[in-house]
Amino acid sequence: MDISVLVVDDDDDIAMLLVSSLERAGIVAGRASNGREAVERVLADHPRVVLMDWMMPGTDGTQASREIRAADIPQPHIIMLTARVHTSDREEALRAGVDEVVAKPFRPREIVAHVTELLSPAR
Repeated sequence: MDISVLVVDDDDDIAMLLVSSLERAGIVAGRASNGREAVERVLADHPRVVLMDWMMPGTDGTQASREIRAADIPQPHIIMLTARVHTSDREEALRAGVDEVVAKPFRPREIVAHVTELLSPAR
């Protein structure tokens, strides 16, 4: 089954919270534990939305976003989930190709509602 949303976070608790929240809403979600794995999964699975943590070991979320944007694939909507909330951080994320920045901590129900809207057929 094709995934609609890829959750990328090296924190198992956060990743599982998001995946289970999305799945309860009827959204097919996959998971990657780091930026390198995220790029590989996006290239292979073509999710419509990526929920990406910024700070991960190895390839971080901004580098993974740049690599995804450089690929010749259907481009997903990338939402960066991060504790980095300064204006300069948001600007850096946007320059890396991120569509939105959401501050941690976040409310899973709001993320699910937003993703549901992004996946709606009207888009």
